[in-house]
Amino acid sequence: MIPISTADVLRETSNLISIGVKIVLVFYFFRRYSQSRAATPLMWGTGFLFFALSQIPIMIMRYFQDPNTNMQFALLASSLAALAFTFLYYGTALLFFKKGSFMRKKLSIIFFVAMMAVILMFPITMSTETVLKSMFMVVVTGFFFPITLLMAIIFFMIWSRLSADNPRKPNVLLVGAAWLLYSMQSLLTSTYFGKHYDWGFYILASCLFLMLLYGMTFGKATGH
Repeated sequence: MIPISTADVLRETSNLISIGVKIVLVFYFFRRYSQSRAATPLMWGTGFLFFALSQIPIMIMRYFQDPNTNMQFALLASSLAALAFTFLYYGTALLFFKKGSFMRKKLSIIFFVAMMAVILMFPITMSTETVLKSMFMVVVTGFFFPITLLMAIIFFMIWSRLSADNPRKPNVLLVGAAWLLYSMQSLLTSTYFGKHYDWGFYILASCLFLMLLYGMTFGKATGH
C-alpha cells in the first residue's frame, strides 16, 4: 500500500474540488449552448471538459511506479491541457475581438500547434525519470502561464468597456482577477513542483476556480 501523507491528502482534495468545479462549468456552458447555439459557451464548455480530464492522469500517476507508464500519463495530461487552454482562450477571444481577427482562431491554432510540438518532443529529448517535472515546468511556464495571463487581460479590457451601471461589470472584473491569480499560481506551482509545501498552491487553485464558478454562472461574466 502506498503511504499517503497529509500534504498528499490536501493536494488530492484540492484537485477533486477543482475537477468538480470544472465539471459544473461544463454542464452550465453546454446547457447555455443547447439554448442559444452560440459558439462562445460551446468553446468554454469544451475547454473546461478537457481541463477537468487533464487532471485525472496526474492524480493517478502516483499509484504507478513505472517511469514509462508515468511518461504516458504525463503526455496524455499535457495534451488534454493543451486542448483545454486552446478552447478556453478561443472562447475568451470571442468575447472581445471582432470576427476575422488574428487574435481569435488563428492565434488559438498557433497556441495549440506550438504546445503540441513541445509536448511531443519530450519523450525524444528527456529521460523517463525526469520527464514529468520537466514537462510540467516547460509547458506550464512557457504556455499555460502566458495564455491565462492573456485571458485575464482580455477580461480586464472587457471590464473597462462596460458601463458603470452594467450589472456584469464587477463579475467580469472578478473573473479577470481569478485568471490573473491563476496564471501566477500556475507559475509558482511549476517553479516549486514536488516541494513538500506545494499543496498550498493546489488549495489556492481550487479557491480560484470557485471564484470562476461564481463569476461565470451567477455573475454572467461571459454574457451567457
